[in-house]
Amino acid sequence: MRSIEVSFDTYNRLEALAEGFDTPEAVIIRLLDSAEGRVEAKPLLSFSPMDEDFFKQKLIETKEAEVVIYKTDGSREVTRWKANRISSTSNLRGNLWSGLLRGWKSKGIKSAEFNILPQWSGLPEDDTEQIKALALSLNLTFEELSLLDYTIDENISDEGILYNQIIQFSESCDKEILKLIDGLHENLWINI
Repeated sequence: MRSIEVSFDTYNRLEALAEGFDTPEAVIIRLLDSAEGRVEAKPLLSFSPMDEDFFKQKLIETKEAEVVIYKTDGSREVTRWKANRISSTSNLRGNLWSGLLRGWKSKGIKSAEFNILPQWSGLPEDDTEQIKALALSLNLTFEELSLLDYTIDENISDEGILYNQIIQFSESCDKEILKLIDGLHENLWINI
């Protein structure tokens, strides 16, 4: 790596162009790309709830959001954002650009959705946490898995150790959602 010395005034001008937690190099690269006519749009971000301030408020309460990252190669990745340090004074987009979306060009990210997930009610019949975990392991969104009808069979040792689960989906399930499950058997089951 080489160093470039700039005046204090030039550094301040570069600093004013920083977005989120940009490094000086990221600002310079963006300026060079612009000067060379390269227009690489940042990924489109969408939030649910749609109002960003309300989303941030809910994120502060729940400390968790579902993230769906869409890539330029046509694939997608469903993950979770554990936002334990978000506060009312936090810069929501700054946290995203310096965290989950850092290096978006090299990762091939074209857009991302951020969804506040429902919270467990505490009632015995509430399977919210199971749906969250299963959706994540199948690379589905919470909403997608909630639309599917399935049963779960568990393979447990005599000592009570869970070896694996077999998820059997109903024939009536949405075929477009089922296509998103990598490794789904033709008889609509998957071993996880």
